[in-house]
Amino acid sequence: MRFPTALIFLGVCCVCWARPVRAAGREPSVDDASNGETTVPVEDAPRPTHPYMSLNELTLELGFDGELQRRTVRTDAQDRGVPRFAQTNKQYLFQETMSLTGRGNIIDERVLQYDAMIRGGLSQERYTESGSGLFFDKTKTPHGTILEYDLRLQAFPAGKVSATGYASLLDDRVPRPFLPSLDRTRERYGAGVFFNDPKLPMRLTFDHLFDKLSSRSANWYLQDQEEQGEDTFRYEATWQPTDDHALNIEYEYERRSDRYSGTKTRFDTTRNYFALSDSIQFGVDKRSRFDTLIRLEEERGDLARDAYEFSPQLRLQHTDSLFTTYRYQYLDQRFYELRTKTHRGDWGITHQLENLLTSSLGMYGLRQDTDENADYKEWGGITNFSLNKENRWGNFSGNLSYLHSQSETNDGRRHGVVLDESVTFRDPLPTYLAQREIDRFSIIVRDPNGIRIYLEGRDYFVIRTRDLTALQRIPSGFITDRQTVLVSYTYRAFNDFRVDRDRIDLRVQQAFEMGLTPYYAMSWQDERIDPQRYLLFRDRNVNRHRIGAIYRQERWSIGPEYEFNDDGVDPYHAVHVNGDVTLLQNEQHQLNARGATSYFRFEGLRPLEPRASTLVDLGLSHRYVLGRNLESNSAALYRYQNDSLFGETQGVDLTTSVSYRIGLFTILVEAEYDMLDLPTSTDNTLALWIKVRREIPVIGRPRG
Repeated sequence: MRFPTALIFLGVCCVCWARPVRAAGREPSVDDASNGETTVPVEDAPRPTHPYMSLNELTLELGFDGELQRRTVRTDAQDRGVPRFAQTNKQYLFQETMSLTGRGNIIDERVLQYDAMIRGGLSQERYTESGSGLFFDKTKTPHGTILEYDLRLQAFPAGKVSATGYASLLDDRVPRPFLPSLDRTRERYGAGVFFNDPKLPMRLTFDHLFDKLSSRSANWYLQDQEEQGEDTFRYEATWQPTDDHALNIEYEYERRSDRYSGTKTRFDTTRNYFALSDSIQFGVDKRSRFDTLIRLEEERGDLARDAYEFSPQLRLQHTDSLFTTYRYQYLDQRFYELRTKTHRGDWGITHQLENLLTSSLGMYGLRQDTDENADYKEWGGITNFSLNKENRWGNFSGNLSYLHSQSETNDGRRHGVVLDESVTFRDPLPTYLAQREIDRFSIIVRDPNGIRIYLEGRDYFVIRTRDLTALQRIPSGFITDRQTVLVSYTYRAFNDFRVDRDRIDLRVQQAFEMGLTPYYAMSWQDERIDPQRYLLFRDRNVNRHRIGAIYRQERWSIGPEYEFNDDGVDPYHAVHVNGDVTLLQNEQHQLNARGATSYFRFEGLRPLEPRASTLVDLGLSHRYVLGRNLESNSAALYRYQNDSLFGETQGVDLTTSVSYRIGLFTILVEAEYDMLDLPTSTDNTLALWIKVRREIPVIGRPRG
C-alpha cells in the first residue's frame, strides 16, 4: 500500500496554489538585503483558501549531497615468499534532490491538521579499485533515482476522541562497489485512536513496516534479497477509579517476517503480548503500596519465545523511617526446546536514621525447574549499610554489604539452562560467564534489545579456563568497549552439586572541600563447592582491592588508582590514571581534553600464561561558534592497546564539521579519518561529506 492518491492530490494542490502567490508579496526592504541576498517576504501574501481546505505553509527546498571516500588496506607479509598486499578503494557519491513541504488544515484546525512532504531526485556514484594482487584496475559508475513522501494527519486534536494517521514511502538505491546496486523500498503507515478521559484514558494503534532490499542482478548465487516486515496492533487502557487506585491493561499483537541477505533462510514469528498491572496505595498519607503484575507473552514460528509472569509486591510504611517489602515472582519461560519455571520470594526491611545511616536487610529464595534439563535452587540473604556524614573537612561516605547464598543443582544427567545473562565487556579483560562447564556451541550472544545476534570469530572469542568460560571482544567487530550484551547457554550439571558463597563489599571515601576525594574499595568472596570429588570444579574466591583518589577543580580533574584482583581464575595487578581538562572556554571557543591509561599485569594461572596489557585512550574536542551563522565542531580520539598475547592495536578517529547558514541557505561540510592498525593489517579511511540546502518559501507562516 503506497497511497498514490494522496501523493498525486498533494502535488496538484501544491502546484496550483503556488502560482498566484508569486506576485502577491511586498517589495524587498533594506533589512532583507543585509545578509547578502535579496528575498521576497511572503508572510503578508494572502493564503490560498478553499471552503474545506487551507494551506498555511508551503516550502520548496533544493538540495545537494556529496560524499568522497578513500580507503586503503595493507597486510603484512606472513611468510617468506608471500608478498605484502595493499589495496585502495575510492568512491564518489552525489545526490541532487528537490522537495516540497506543506502544512495546513482541512475544514478547520480543530477538525483535521495535515503535514506533508514529497521529495525526488537523482543519484550518481563512481567507484575505483587498485592495488597489488589485482590483474587490472576497476571502475564502475552506476546511477539511479530517489522518491520519497511523508504524510501525517491529526484529527480532533483537542477533542474527547482524537486520532492520528501517517504514511511514508522511500524508493531509492543502496549502491555497492562492483556489485549490482540494491533497490530499497521502505514503507510505513499506521493510525491511532485516543480516548482522552481522566478516569479511563485509552489508545488503539496500528503500525505497518515493510523494508525490502533486492538486486537487479540475475545471478541467483548472490542471494541479495533481504526483507523485513512488521505489523503491530496495540491497545492500552488505564482505569483510575480513585486517586489511590490504578489498573493498566496492555495488549499487543505483532506479526514479524525477516529474511537476511546472503542466505535463503526466513524467520516468521507471530507474537501476542498481554500485561495487567494493578497499583493500590493505602495507609497513612497513602505511603503503603500493593502492586500486582500479570504478564503473558506467546509466540509462534521461528525463534519463538514464550513467557508467563505473576508478580505481586507489597510495601508497608510502618513509620517515617522504617518500611518493609514482600515480593513473590512466578516466571515460566520457553525458548527453542528449553523451558524453565522459576519461583522466587523476597523479603526486605529498610531503616533510615535521619540523613546519616540507611540500613537494610533482605532474604530471598529461588527454585528453577527445567523440563528435560537440570533443576536449580538458591537461597540467600543480604545486609547493607550506607553512611553519609558531614564533617569539618567535607563529607565522609561509606557503604558496606554482606551477602550469603547457597545454590544447588539436581539431576546431573541433564544440562542446566541460562537465558539472557547480562554481561559487560571491559577492555582488555575477558568477561566470565556465571556457570561452569558451559557448552560453547550453545552460546547465543545478543544485544540488550534482543534483535542483533553477534557471531563468534567476528565479534568475540570464546576462552576456556579450566571449567570456566569467558568472552573476549574483537576490536574490529560490532561489540564496543563497555557494552552490555545478553548471553544464553546450557551448562553441564552434577547430582547434589552445591555452592556456598559469602561475599563482602566495602567502599569508603572522604570528599575534602579542597577538591580531593581519596577512596578505598574492597570485594572479598569465599566460595565452597561440595562435594569436592569433582576435580574440574574449583572454588572461585575473590580478593579485590582498589585504592585511589580523585582531585577535582573547576576546569580539570585527575584520578590515579591501583587495583589488585586475586579471583583464583586470572589474577592481575593494574594501575589506572584518568583525567580531563577544559583548556579553553569562552563565548566562541570550548576546547576539552580527556585521557585514560591502564596497565594490567596478569599472573597467569594454568592453563593461562602470564601476560601484560597496556591500554591508552586520549580524546580532544573543540567547538567554535562565530555568530548565529557559522559553527564548527571537531573531535580526535586515539586508542593504543599492547597485549603480550593478542599483539599491538592502534586506532585513530578524527572528525570535523562546519555548518554555515545565511538566510535560507545552509551548507554543512563533514570530514572523518579512521585508522585501525591491527597486528597483521592496517586500515585507513578518509571520508568527506557535503550537504547544501536552499529553502524557497512559497507561503510563509502567519504573523503573531
